[in-house]
Amino acid sequence: MLDRYLLAKPTVSMLIEWPILIGIGIIGNLFSWHRIPLHPTTNVAGAILLIMGLVIHVCTHETLKKHGIRAHHPSKEVKQLATSGIYSKIRHPSYLGLILIYFGFALGCGIVWTLVPAVIFSVMTYLTAIREEEVLKEKFGEEYEGYMRQVPWRFIPKVF
Repeated sequence: MLDRYLLAKPTVSMLIEWPILIGIGIIGNLFSWHRIPLHPTTNVAGAILLIMGLVIHVCTHETLKKHGIRAHHPSKEVKQLATSGIYSKIRHPSYLGLILIYFGFALGCGIVWTLVPAVIFSVMTYLTAIREEEVLKEKFGEEYEGYMRQVPWRFIPKVF
């Protein structure tokens, strides 16, 4: 079941994840749940992370479009690899964008409990990237393994 979730279309996981994040944020504000310390600095940091995540995510979609790859499709349906643009620096920029958006939303919302689903969804996103790499290795073989050697960083250049 976890494998189905990890390889589902992003629009499917989005329908699960965002109502949870937004719902916790709304309920937390309504019932005055614990706020993240350093308010409003963390709210500003959250807004910055959210915007950065959105920009990275949009840039990823533009790069995919240039390669003739439709975003939001499972990796098993990909016909060619995207290796230019942001993909020449990191292998999973779209997932990096999502992780930044999750944490940006949680910090921007300012409710401690929004960090819990942000962490869970980030771990799921990481696991999705790992699973996607397995699928792409099966599909593209040496071509993808060569790309992995050329671009060793999954999310952050020279770090991770």
